[in-house]
Formats: sequence, C-alpha cells, structure tokens
Amino acid sequence: MYQHLLFPTDGTDSSLAVESHVIQLAQQFQARVTLVHAYETLDMIPVYETRYVYLDELDTYLKEQSQNWMKTCLQRFQDAGLEANQHVIKGDPGLAIVQLAQKEAADLIVMGSQQKGVVRRFLLGSVSNYVVHHSACPVLIVPVHLDEI
Repeated sequence: MYQHLLFPTDGTDSSLAVESHVIQLAQQFQARVTLVHAYETLDMIPVYETRYVYLDELDTYLKEQSQNWMKTCLQRFQDAGLEANQHVIKGDPGLAIVQLAQKEAADLIVMGSQQKGVVRRFLLGSVSNYVVHHSACPVLIVPVHLDEI
C-alpha cells in the first residue's frame, strides 16, 4: 500500500518516540523512508549595547548539528534493514516537509504531535497542523506525551 514514507524529525525525545512507529510501518509495507530535518535561523537578532551575534556562525552550527543528527538517525533506519535517505533543509519546517513530500512523491508522512494546550498551539503554531492542512498525501500523526517517554 505505502511504498515511500516521509519522516520529519528534529532530534527531540518526541521525534525519537515516533521513530519506532515509522520503522515498524516501513518494515511492514517494505517501504523506503525519506528522513527530513528542517531548521530555521533568525534573520535578525536584537543586539543591545556591545554584544555581537555572528549569524553565519550560528547558521553553520545549526547546519552541522542537523547533519550529525540526521546521520545518526539514518544509520538506525539502515540498521533496521530499511532503504532510507535523508535531507537537511534550511527553512520553515512545515513548508519544507510539504514541498519535499511532493518532490519525493511520498505516499505517507508520519510525524509526531506534542499535546499542547489550545493557547500555546495558537500562539506558537504547529508544524504538524500546517502539514496536515497543506500536504497532498496522507499524514499520520502519532500523538506524543512527553511525560510517558
């Protein structure tokens, strides 16, 4: 049924909790998996007095951390006997996930959703909410309760 799964991951405990579901689904359907991590940096950071922020260094650091995380994550999928590849994308996570799913012709996006309160979700937004409402393919949301991890 599903031949290509897209798994957005951010290296948090909640994404690790979802990872086992993705591995089980991929093994059951003998599907290949595309892992994606999208990171954002601020275009401007307010600087007060004589403090300096080196945005290029911050961007380089975030990119390296993302690539290291993805390399480790990719290895776990390969160790599980799965065909997997990875993408690290700088940009809005929700948009990056939706665009990559379409570009890679994913059959299913599997991602987690932390259980946030209504006010927090309204103020902060939700990557999973964006993906559900903008994806052309089905999206499986795995609820993650961090107190259970």
